[in-house]
Amino acid sequence: MGVAGAAVATGLSNTISLVYFLVVLFRMGKGTCITIAPKHFSLEKKVSLGILSVGFPAAISVMLVSFSISLLTALLLRHEGGNVLAAAYGVTAKCGTVALHISIGIAQGVMPLIGYSYGAKDHKRVHDVTRLSFIILWIFSILFLVLVQFIPDTIIRLFIDDAETIAVGGDFIRRWSWCAIGMCLVAMYDSIFQAVGKWKTSLFVAVLRFCIIFPCLCFGLDALFGSAGLMWVQPITDTLALLIAMAFFKHFKKSLSHTPEAETEVSVLPASVNRVITISRQFGSGGRTIGKEVAEKLGIPCYDSELIEKIAAQSGFAKEYVEKYGEYALSDKLYENAVAGRGRDGQSPADKLWLAQKKVVTDLVKDGPCVIVGRCADYILRNRADCLTVFVHASDEQRAQRIVSVYGQREESPAQRLHDKDSKRKAYYELYTGTTWGEADNYELCLDSGKIGIDGCVNIIAELYQRESQPAPAEASSKVQAAVV
Repeated sequence: MGVAGAAVATGLSNTISLVYFLVVLFRMGKGTCITIAPKHFSLEKKVSLGILSVGFPAAISVMLVSFSISLLTALLLRHEGGNVLAAAYGVTAKCGTVALHISIGIAQGVMPLIGYSYGAKDHKRVHDVTRLSFIILWIFSILFLVLVQFIPDTIIRLFIDDAETIAVGGDFIRRWSWCAIGMCLVAMYDSIFQAVGKWKTSLFVAVLRFCIIFPCLCFGLDALFGSAGLMWVQPITDTLALLIAMAFFKHFKKSLSHTPEAETEVSVLPASVNRVITISRQFGSGGRTIGKEVAEKLGIPCYDSELIEKIAAQSGFAKEYVEKYGEYALSDKLYENAVAGRGRDGQSPADKLWLAQKKVVTDLVKDGPCVIVGRCADYILRNRADCLTVFVHASDEQRAQRIVSVYGQREESPAQRLHDKDSKRKAYYELYTGTTWGEADNYELCLDSGKIGIDGCVNIIAELYQRESQPAPAEASSKVQAAVV
């Protein structure tokens, strides 16, 4: 069918892709918060603006890329041998698309990580993620540039077998490839600005790049150097856009605190005084019961469900919402949690709840000794030397028996309930702490309540707390630690 066949193939492939993704979204809607069900459709201002703030700059950028390609092609066609020049540029643009889409893939892949880290005010993780992303893109873009410089004709020959076009295209792509670094890094900056809610910056850079710099260079270099000048338009444009984006990013970095938790840190007490006990636990392991009994035995308060009302007052959320999402992610999928409900300020309701919860937990320990169950307290208080962190676990069989006896039989099987609770609790913990939930290295004490028993766990924690609360020689302290191990 010739050219018509290529058009039909394009239409069919896009239609099949659309159907595939609709099926995926429909299936996701059954078990996650992501859905395309009409009943959830909303034109509320905050919803519409949230969508446009992310999508509009990206849509404009794609449209402007098409405009720039059309403009450069039209100017090339005006020169002698314009058809060959245009064909060479077409092949060059296709090669560039490969590099561009790889860089966009990397940038979009880290976009949720940057978004939820920024929303949770974990600025250190924002720095870490962006730094790693830029290192990857620098390496990739330089390798791409080097590859093109060494084998330009071979690359062009993959797309077309015309000798004249290969000769012109090799020269074209060798000059054009110098845009690789700027093009790849600008895609990363664009994703960062969108992730943190600075869509106006992203849009401004796109408009400046394609509506002002690119057209001016096209007409200017064409007038001065002809077709040879047009080959340098893209590299110069992307280099200038990169410098502008870097300037905006430098300004943005100044607004981030390098010590995001400095305002919530409290004075560190001597390591020999364990005033606070945090209980992290698998669902059904009895961690909540252990926490309450430890507090009762030591004569100090225990904060578990009691935290809900305090967090609700601090955050402004309903108690039901705090109870449902204070320890559990919306989904056990990291990406779904990262993109769910994020507003123009880069924060989601879950982020705001986390910040309120963090403040409540931090304030509680100022009032005196206590036991705190869950709520990522072990991470929130990790910089306090007076905190004994405990993780309680048990076998699936023992936990299944316990949840049936304590919470009763449900339609959902005990095994499924354990999996759902643990996976969402794990996702929540890892979403906001950046560490692995249940990993022994993150806790000072890990106890198997199934083997030791509830009373045994209570006694171990209470005894360790009482021993460590008394000043002791270094030699005695070592013996206590050895006994625990």
